[in-house]
Amino acid sequence: MHPSLARFISDFEEESRQKGRYRHKIGAAERMFLENVWGPVFRFNFEGLRAEYPFIDAKGGERFIDFMYCRGNFRLMIEIDGFTTHARNISPSEFDDHLDRQNDLLLSGWLLIRFSARQVDNQEKKCQAKLQQALGHLWSSSHGGLTSKDVQAWDIRKHAIRQMAARNDGIIRPSDVAKEFKLHIRTAQLWLKRFSREGILIPVTGVVRTTAYQLADTLSAEGGNL
Repeated sequence: MHPSLARFISDFEEESRQKGRYRHKIGAAERMFLENVWGPVFRFNFEGLRAEYPFIDAKGGERFIDFMYCRGNFRLMIEIDGFTTHARNISPSEFDDHLDRQNDLLLSGWLLIRFSARQVDNQEKKCQAKLQQALGHLWSSSHGGLTSKDVQAWDIRKHAIRQMAARNDGIIRPSDVAKEFKLHIRTAQLWLKRFSREGILIPVTGVVRTTAYQLADTLSAEGGNL
């Protein structure tokens, strides 16, 4: 198991125990999704992803979704359906309730995609493509016309910039990005401003203008140690 995935699962289980949730384990099919689908698409970066996420339906009842991804304008929910759990041995009222639950999600402004456990286990490439397509749809809805390939490119850039900043005590400058990616300095500045709007970076203001950025998580860690 990838170390980042093991940490994601461990953090989820620890948080669930602390909050007394009765859903405190990630099932086998959900683990396969994380290992076979999400991990390869996001380079095993699980930031913004929550497992067994609770939400309140239209009737005021508490429900759970297998995975919720919320970053900026992205509002994506993912369900992994086992055949015996979701397609057999359920009553008509349970089936109606299942559809009501899905409608509540969609009417709340979320994009919902579903995979079967069999697809996650045997058709991981197809599932990866479908996940990227969903991300591309969300991106184009909020930014106008960008494709899933654009989304993947930004995720790669984001990962690289985080790594660059981490190697320099959390600090990164437009000149660093321009040199690494062979960009004009203005383009590098626009990249960093965008990551700042997403909450990944915090501007470090100089006398006249922003001269550098710091990783938000490193800044939080420093604040916690004061």
